[in-house]
Amino acid sequence: MLSIEFIRKDKDQKIIDDLRVGKKTTLNFIYQEYYPYIKSHVIKNSGSEDDAKDVFQDAMMAIFQNVSNKDFELTCQFKTYLHAVSQNIWRKKLRDKKDKHFEPVDDLSIAQEEIEDAVLKMERYKFYTRKFSELSAKCQELLKMYLSGISMKIITERLSFASVSYTKKRKFNCKESLIKLIESDPEYKLVMGYE
Repeated sequence: MLSIEFIRKDKDQKIIDDLRVGKKTTLNFIYQEYYPYIKSHVIKNSGSEDDAKDVFQDAMMAIFQNVSNKDFELTCQFKTYLHAVSQNIWRKKLRDKKDKHFEPVDDLSIAQEEIEDAVLKMERYKFYTRKFSELSAKCQELLKMYLSGISMKIITERLSFASVSYTKKRKFNCKESLIKLIESDPEYKLVMGYE
């Protein structure tokens, strides 16, 4: 029995390691192995197949963000972790719809705080991405290059700006515009957990 537990832990750790490097075969495995389980749960709790796909995708995004952190350590089976994150996301969606037909699962052996953190990170990521897309195309391009580590000189050349100092000023203005877009949105306080 002990050897089965070690094999399971090794398999779950391999999934985490593969997710960290973006191994496509592992993503396919997770989808084939665990999506039917998540789909069944969502449908059983007032959802549709489309809802299940959305929940699964959101859960995978949240998990991917968590495992990207070097300090992340899986404290339960991967299946349990995925189910808990998915359940939390679906619960939040139902709460948002004011639907009260949710049947929680009590036998999850994972910290609620960890699940809520994953969901919150995913919500922040979606919020920031939405705000980023509201910037001008030139600002988006400039910031993407800057965040990719491209030098200011190369950015200046690629974007046909007059000088490196102008590029730096433009980058500063683009960042300020993004900050204003984020902080002026009423959803900002909610996503940041201030309400």
